[in-house]
Amino acid sequence: MPIQYLVRAACAVVFKGPYWLRQFMTAKRVRLLLCLCLCFVGCSRRWFRRQADQETAAAISEKGGYLDGGSIYPASASRLHDPFAADRPPMPPDDPQSHQLMRCVDGKRGYKRWGKFGYTPTIESSQWVETLPRDERGEVQLDLREAVRIARVNSREYQRNLETLYLSALDVTLERFQFDHQLFAGNRLNQDFRGSEVGAGSETRLDSFAGFSKLSATGGELVTGFANSLVWDSWGSGSELFRSTLDFTLIQPLLRFGGRARVLELLTQSERDLLANVRQMEQFRQGFYVNITTGRNSGSGPTLGGNVSQAGLGVIAGFPSGRNGAPPAGGYLGLLQDQQEIRNQESTIAALRDSLAQLEAAFDANRISSRLQVDQARQALLNAQSGLLVSKAAYQSRLDDYKISLGLPPDIPVQIHDPLLERFVLIDPKLTQLQDALSTILLTMRRGRNDPTSELIDTSLQQLEQLDQRIDEQIGDAAARLKQFRQRIPERKIQLEKVAQQARLLKADVDPRVYDHESLEQRFQFLQQRVPAIETEIQDIRRERAELTQDRSGSNLPKVHEQLISLATRASDLLLELSLIQAETKLQGITLLPLEIEATQAIGMARVHRLDWMNARANVVDSWRKIEFFANDLKSDLDIVIDGQLGTEPDKILDFDSDHSRVRFGLEFDSPAARLAERNRYRASLIRYQQARRGYMLFEDRVKQSLRNTVRIIKLSQINLEVRRVAVEVAIAQYDMARLRLNPPVRPNQPTRTSPTAARDLLSALNDLLDAQNDLLNVWVSYEVLRVLLDFEMGTMQLDPTGVWIDPGPLQIEELPPLEGGFLEDSRLPGSDLDHMIH
Repeated sequence: MPIQYLVRAACAVVFKGPYWLRQFMTAKRVRLLLCLCLCFVGCSRRWFRRQADQETAAAISEKGGYLDGGSIYPASASRLHDPFAADRPPMPPDDPQSHQLMRCVDGKRGYKRWGKFGYTPTIESSQWVETLPRDERGEVQLDLREAVRIARVNSREYQRNLETLYLSALDVTLERFQFDHQLFAGNRLNQDFRGSEVGAGSETRLDSFAGFSKLSATGGELVTGFANSLVWDSWGSGSELFRSTLDFTLIQPLLRFGGRARVLELLTQSERDLLANVRQMEQFRQGFYVNITTGRNSGSGPTLGGNVSQAGLGVIAGFPSGRNGAPPAGGYLGLLQDQQEIRNQESTIAALRDSLAQLEAAFDANRISSRLQVDQARQALLNAQSGLLVSKAAYQSRLDDYKISLGLPPDIPVQIHDPLLERFVLIDPKLTQLQDALSTILLTMRRGRNDPTSELIDTSLQQLEQLDQRIDEQIGDAAARLKQFRQRIPERKIQLEKVAQQARLLKADVDPRVYDHESLEQRFQFLQQRVPAIETEIQDIRRERAELTQDRSGSNLPKVHEQLISLATRASDLLLELSLIQAETKLQGITLLPLEIEATQAIGMARVHRLDWMNARANVVDSWRKIEFFANDLKSDLDIVIDGQLGTEPDKILDFDSDHSRVRFGLEFDSPAARLAERNRYRASLIRYQQARRGYMLFEDRVKQSLRNTVRIIKLSQINLEVRRVAVEVAIAQYDMARLRLNPPVRPNQPTRTSPTAARDLLSALNDLLDAQNDLLNVWVSYEVLRVLLDFEMGTMQLDPTGVWIDPGPLQIEELPPLEGGFLEDSRLPGSDLDHMIH
């Protein structure tokens, strides 16, 4: 406040000014001048803003809520941060043509001091960019926790909801102020000049007044005021005349406006709205995590128009559709799923490229009579490459959209890295690189089939020998994966038994092999035999390869070359089988966290814990209260009115006496003869209450519908994961068989011919494998989405201080006791205690 400067100026005038000025500025006049200046200037913008911040923060805290960082001002690391003074921001960049209208409008000169606080050339500051987690290439590296942190700091939607909560608390401070002691003060200065016919003279009059008003909860209003007047007659004697008056007025309604239901309605409603918005902000924080993680619309935040969360959340899990019944994921998990699907496409393209090379070699060796199979494989490779380009472009578009949801500009380079979906990398990338290296060697050897040279054979032998150690490492890795497979068998049997029970309960028509644990045992025994057999065959290939180096005369070069190609092709096939074994063993490690819950249990939990359900009940009561509010208007109006004025004699500013005072008592009565507008408002309140009741019924129905749908898809996903797992296993076997048909075993005295449908079968197997992998991925990711949604929909979601979900892990809910009827019974539930509700 600038009052200290006024005091200093007044003291300087009184004690340091000229003699005539010190004589004129008596202490009484200094005090009057200070009061006049204080009332005229008031407090600074900053003081009023900070006072509003303190009162709103206290009101929100009373309801158990909080503002991030203790205020609504974005942090300095936020893109939304304004580095300039909050109360005196500089002018942002304006449109030049529009700016001319601020200087001159309709031929009239405009305000000249628009730029008194300066100018800024940009809307946003660039300093926040330096706080992003960038790597050495300048790319922003995101995992889930970092994505949530950046979103909470930079999201415009999150900031808007915080500000809405603030505005709701601001309404409460106004309604509370109506019942506080409201002080007022002011001054009036008048100069009166009179002509000779009306009493020639000049009179200066300074009126000062102060007082307060108070509104009671019963509608009574008391207004008191103290005023004094200084009249200085400069015509004649120049005398001064002081007078003082004390005014008071008391109005107490007895009928129409005399009830607490009427008088306290606005305050009560604003307090209830703030409580509802505090709850809604907490649910919005949970929903914000849901939206950033899964891309699901998680409902609205605080509102200022009443009816908070009246519409509910809707069916946020989506409806079962497609082959898997699992709705696609969005947000962070959706981008991770897109990344893995792109990896699956890249693996398919690598397999197609290798298969095309084998088909071309088979055609050149006259093992394929028609070039149609080669062209089919090439066409499939080109289509797959085009599809991969489209998928990558679509991923970048979705990534740009995700950046905007985080509050980031789309031109900032972002990389999302998360080990969550590493389990779906079924084949070790090192093994894929090994296969690619062997395929490159084979391609070079096949191209030199017509004119093999000793240098080509030596180089190929040397390159093949360099791969031996890497092949041994992959065989050892396959053996280690088999041990992990053996350890998972007891757990997998339990899971399969639960799936069997679920299928029987739902009367699902599912192939029994999906949950047959004996087939699981048999498959493990087969794989356990194949890994040592592959190792033995690799050793045989190495021994035969070593024998080739002993006889390499010029006449034997073509034969040695063909044998070397055959050995390398056998090694490639064994590596393919090894990769499929790796895929199958890792496939058994993809499991779902158990969620054992029925729809009725989930609904019971939601009825107890969901914050918007609490608000929905409160909304019905708000509509019900309005009936009493508007019914009060139909009554007669009878008020007691008391007002008076106590005065003093001139120059006796505190000597009040009855001769200069007056007091008035009265009754004011208004009959209910004309109440048409009041009648219509009352009738409308009755209708709105019935609408609110029906709206609440719809809210409950939607919550039940959504939770039943979520639980239904969870159970469906638990079955479908096993179905899609078997589908991947079948696709792996199909691909294995199709690859073997490209290189049929050599039969004595018979030409080796590739099957006329080998290319078509291989392409079909590859497509089936890609679809099966993506389907399995979709089911698992959607199940993770459903876990988040179920916790959110039941109202049991908890976040850590950074806004990240605290994963509750496996969920098993016992049967809940029935909720006793009546809204008042909810006082025993979590949520009636605010600290427990929020924390």
